Amino acid sequence: MTIRAVAIALDLAPDWSLLRTRYPSDHPVTIIGGERERATTLAAAESAVAGGRFLVLAPLEAFADLASLATVTRITERLRAPDGCPWDREQTHASLRPHLLEEAYEALAALDSGDPARLRDELGDLFFQIAIHAQLAREEGAFDAAEVARRLNEKLIRRHPHVFKGQEIAGGDLLLQWERIKRDEKEGGAQSLLGGVPRELPALFAAERMQERAARVKLEPPRLELPLDIDDEEFLGDLLFDLVAAARLSGFDAEAALRAANERFAAHVGRVEARAAESGRALESYAPDEMRQLWEETA
Repeated sequence: MTIRAVAIALDLAPDWSLLRTRYPSDHPVTIIGGERERATTLAAAESAVAGGRFLVLAPLEAFADLASLATVTRITERLRAPDGCPWDREQTHASLRPHLLEEAYEALAALDSGDPARLRDELGDLFFQIAIHAQLAREEGAFDAAEVARRLNEKLIRRHPHVFKGQEIAGGDLLLQWERIKRDEKEGGAQSLLGGVPRELPALFAAERMQERAARVKLEPPRLELPLDIDDEEFLGDLLFDLVAAARLSGFDAEAALRAANERFAAHVGRVEARAAESGRALESYAPDEMRQLWEETA
């Protein structure tokens, strides 16, 4: 790996606060002005740059820039090296699967705790999971962390034309535009409305996400009429808890039952999409009453 010096033209004042996050205060720097060079440290340079034309920061050690995301990938590569960490060297995508899941849940728990320091640390652990999967893929010749970043950045720019291209939000509905762009990304625009909801999600979370996606195209299937209004989160939690208890006492697995309902819903949405495709129409073009009729016709 090549570590290079950094030269900054002093046409404008450098961002000293940024430099201090990247380099230690005693890091060697050189101030160049005409034919004169002055060796100093980062801490002393701010008051000594007058008359200088360039500020040259000596190369950092390979792992010295601890505030850089790139250092995470370099450390991960070092851990996987022949003389690296025995535990990291024996990992595979499959063996890391439970760790990725665990770190994601720990990040969620930190988010719910409201503790910024805890969230910061858990996001770091989650980022390491991304880095080590990217390193494994690099060793396999599939892709690397730079390709992960490139594809992500391309996608973010492509999905936000109202931000990066100054385009008006189509129809004024941001979520509808988001879904249309996502479907168009797939070859032939064949991506299902629910295709991005992983079937491995817990059933309750999956049901919520699937209904969310469907609602974006005004697809609101009829629901069972409850004898009361739900306007309290604590009551809703108790109601769900009681439903699980009723399922258990009746000999049913509540998770499996909801997962099966999710699959039935996904299959029905698939039929709606197929009928819309036969008519040569996009789902978002249907008015709410038309969508209800289409739902009933494909039951």
